[in-house]
Amino acid sequence: MAKQRIIRNTSLIGALVAGLMSATAFAQTTTAPSGTSTAVPPGTVQIQPPKDPLVERREARKAANDQYKAEKAAAKDTYKQDVGAAKDERKDAKKAANEAAKAELQQGTKQ
Repeated sequence: MAKQRIIRNTSLIGALVAGLMSATAFAQTTTAPSGTSTAVPPGTVQIQPPKDPLVERREARKAANDQYKAEKAAAKDTYKQDVGAAKDERKDAKKAANEAAKAELQQGTKQ
């Protein structure tokens, strides 16, 4: 038995209209010659459509994230410099204490 499929008029009409709209849109498009840009011609003003709130939020979050990363990297560099300076001070203090202890031992053995 062959199963027959019922085609509703609304779905058929919708498909036909969509097909015709795409065909007319394709026919109306003109290809720009190579080497020319699609910039706005001089003397006309191009009005930007309002951005989608989700796009604005995404861009704001990206900007905030980039700023956070830059501040974090700067803080990390500062921290590394501070730690390096503290290590150098500790090394110098140990050297000075070691030299003082050696001098004290040498004076104690001379007496």
